[in-house]
This record gives sequence, structure tokens and C-alpha cells, in this order.
Amino acid sequence: MPNMPRRALLTLLLWTSAVCAQTPACVGSAAPPYQGPLFDAMAQTDQWLDIDSAVATAKRNGVTGIALFARVHKKQDGRSLVNHAAEKNPGFILVGAPKLFDMRGDLDNSYVSDVLKGVDAHRYAFVGEILYTHGDKSGGEVTASGERYIDPTRAGTSKLISGLQGKSVPVMTHWEVYDWERDRPLFDKLYSTYPDQVFVWPHLGFADAQQATAMLSAHPNVWATLSKKEKAGENLADSDKEDDIGPPVIDACGVLQPDWKAVMIRFQDRLLFATDAHKAGRWSRYADIVTRWRAILGQLPPDVAEEIAYRNAAKLYGVTPGSATPAQALH
Repeated sequence: MPNMPRRALLTLLLWTSAVCAQTPACVGSAAPPYQGPLFDAMAQTDQWLDIDSAVATAKRNGVTGIALFARVHKKQDGRSLVNHAAEKNPGFILVGAPKLFDMRGDLDNSYVSDVLKGVDAHRYAFVGEILYTHGDKSGGEVTASGERYIDPTRAGTSKLISGLQGKSVPVMTHWEVYDWERDRPLFDKLYSTYPDQVFVWPHLGFADAQQATAMLSAHPNVWATLSKKEKAGENLADSDKEDDIGPPVIDACGVLQPDWKAVMIRFQDRLLFATDAHKAGRWSRYADIVTRWRAILGQLPPDVAEEIAYRNAAKLYGVTPGSATPAQALH
């Protein structure tokens, strides 16, 4: 920097010092990463993904099975891709009912009918996430209301859950905690009304540890994926909504936060590793997501890590531990 003016050089040095002062001196976790099998308890796809390459990446990274469902709205329909993956990878892909983007207020009768028929025909092993409360994302479609919203206490949901009684089919209820006071009572009512139905709360609604504890302790029939809880923020289009979601489970150095470690140990029998790979961009980072979660799981007691990594998914979906093969197929 011989030709740089002295004032500019001094400014650069001061800026560099300030940045370094704000950057934690990370020494990493003392624990080695978890090296065992993983079951991806929630992933999805649209029609623009190279699904064969995506599945190959998952297998290379020690994933033994994926619970996969399609994304469906007016611009895309991933159902044929999901079916292709399931046919080409028997015993690896577990198919769920598709996720629809165009429902508002209540579940459509046609959706409920299609899901129940698919379950009865053994096409669907679970119900892919229903977008009950889904705030607009900065990189996605923006809606007039700023969110996609379905009231879980209305007739459509009641019809769906009633039709699933006795069939051991988990239902993914996607709701985000940015309006906790509005939505928590509604989901308390839903989960309490159907205590024999297993519900899965994707990414714990981006909740903080206290909110996660409140819901999981109140409802033994609620399980949750840990997907997307390893990073700060979810880029909600509304900054106020983003301010109201919880922090990541790890600090800037990748060390598991004490309150989240306590949650994982306490609810170890109902928490699930999942990537929530959905669009091509997130699928392209699949290996990095797995690596990050192996580092997180390595900071837990080994038995807890195994529960979250794959054993809970085996129980939830009724599959052979370490695979996506239905357990009944072995009998």
C-alpha cells in the first residue's frame, strides 16, 4: 500500500481493528462431529431440481433416508419429481402429501379429500407441511397480507385430522412465532383437541428456547424439526416479523447455546434432524448443512445425538432405523 494516502491508510487500519474487535476468537468445539447415520426428516422439491444429483449428494453425506414432499403452486409442481425419486430410490425416499401454497383461511375440501385418498392408497406416509402461518420471505413471493394464513381451528383442518385418526400419519403444521399471542392459543387448541394425532412443527416455528419448551412440554403429541435453527434470521420480508423470531441454536463460533442444549436433551425423544432442503439453492448447500449439523450433534451426549439424528425419525415414520424402509416390510 505504498501509494495510499496516509489518512486513507489510517482509516483502513481503524476499520480493520474495529471489525476484528467484533469478530469472536473462535477456537471451535472441543467435541468431534457426530459421525453416525442421519435421516432427513423433512425435505421438499419443486419441478426445477436435479433430484438424482440431490439424492446422490444426500447419500454421500451419510443420509440413510429422506421424508420428501412436493411444493405445488401456480408456477411449479414438484409431484412428478418426488414420484420419480421414490421409484428410483426404494427404501430411501419416504413420500409425503404435497405442500400447497394457494390455500387461505381454511383447508380446501379438494385438498383434504386428495390427502385422505393418498393416505388410504399408501401413497403418502405423512402430510407435508401445511402453511398455517408463513410470513413472506425477502427472496420469495410477496403477498398483499404479508403472510399466508390458515386458521387451524376451522372446519377443514378438523375434517383432515378426523379422517387421519387411527392411521399413524404425522401432520406437519408450519407456523412461525412472529405473532405468538395470536397463534399460540390456536395451536394449543388444535394439539389438545387431537391428543392421539402426531403433529410435526417444522423448524420449531423459528421459536426461541422458552417458546419451544412451552409448546413441547404442553403437548406430548407435538414433535419438531430442527431445520434452519442453525443460522441467524430467516430473511422475512417484514423486519418486524424477523425481530420476533428466535435466535439460532448456536453462537457465531458454532457452539451450541446452553438453553438450546437443555431443550435438546429434555425433548430428545421428539426432536428431528432435517435439512428442509426445498429450492435448488438450498439443495446446493446440502453437504454444508449436514456438516454444520454433525458439528452441532457432536456437542450432545452420544445417545441424544443418535435420537435426534435418526432414531426419532424411525419411530415417527415407522421405518427401519437407519433407512426409509417401512418396518412392516420386514415382517
